Amino acid sequence: MTGTAAAGSEEGGFAGGADDGEGEKGLKATPQGSYQNSIGQDYRSPMSQSSVSRSIHVVIDIIIDQFHHIIKFPRTVEEITVTKNRFFQRFQLPGVVGCIDCTHVPISGEALVLGNIDVPRLVFMNRKGYFSLNCQIICDSNLRILHMGARFPGSVHDAAIWQLSDIQVYLRRRFFNNNDETTWLLGDSAYPLTPYLLTPINGADPNTPEGRYTYAHRLARNSIERCIGVLKTAWRCLHKDRVLKYHPLFVAKIFYTCGILHNIMRMRNIEIEIDYDMHNELEVEDFNDADFNVQLLHLGRQRRNNVIQNNFL
Repeated sequence: MTGTAAAGSEEGGFAGGADDGEGEKGLKATPQGSYQNSIGQDYRSPMSQSSVSRSIHVVIDIIIDQFHHIIKFPRTVEEITVTKNRFFQRFQLPGVVGCIDCTHVPISGEALVLGNIDVPRLVFMNRKGYFSLNCQIICDSNLRILHMGARFPGSVHDAAIWQLSDIQVYLRRRFFNNNDETTWLLGDSAYPLTPYLLTPINGADPNTPEGRYTYAHRLARNSIERCIGVLKTAWRCLHKDRVLKYHPLFVAKIFYTCGILHNIMRMRNIEIEIDYDMHNELEVEDFNDADFNVQLLHLGRQRRNNVIQNNFL
């Protein structure tokens, strides 16, 4: 499964494939989280359920094809510097190029049965007992999404998804091959501490440098919590009370499309008041250091200690 878009034009605007009725129905499905029959029965533009289904697929494919470039992780020196500076100006934490977390997008157990899935259905069941995709998101300090991944079923741990992420590979190479010791993400305790992903120090005394670091870390990392809250408030089809009745591959496309639309709203300064029930996620399951690369853990502790010593004494 993948949420990665196909390559398309760098120009804005929709390029054929959907008429006005299809476009309205396709877009209506995502923010309202409505089901196809109820959308098709809208008196303003009634359509059959099969027509609504086709419209949703057409519109989502067009959005991904035309606007996939709107979700982009900073890679140039200028992009990385701008992102770091914005985090530092807001939270006084240096080196931060993004905040990472995962969120569960519910899927229908019936869709898993009918969709010819080549893995047991139970692998999609998360720790809360419902079927989902566990989807990775990275955002900047302005809540703009920098990266999305929707490749894994709900039973897969956040840390495992991160280990297989192309962004993890990219940042690891920057550290080891390019000697970049000033660039990292912020993640919660579900993630392994590395020199390119810094985690909080749980239980740190608030009156110590470690406690001050952890407080600043929490404030900055709240960006990803708010980002997910805004995303699921605006696009309610992603919420656990609006179970998507599609094949997991198409659910990944819906997730990616909602991320594109989210970024367009951020670019146009359209604010959404967060419904905090929209981001009612699973409790954090701490990462077990004993299962991790000792060298990376040691380097991660060194990097975190340097940040504390240089900024929070």
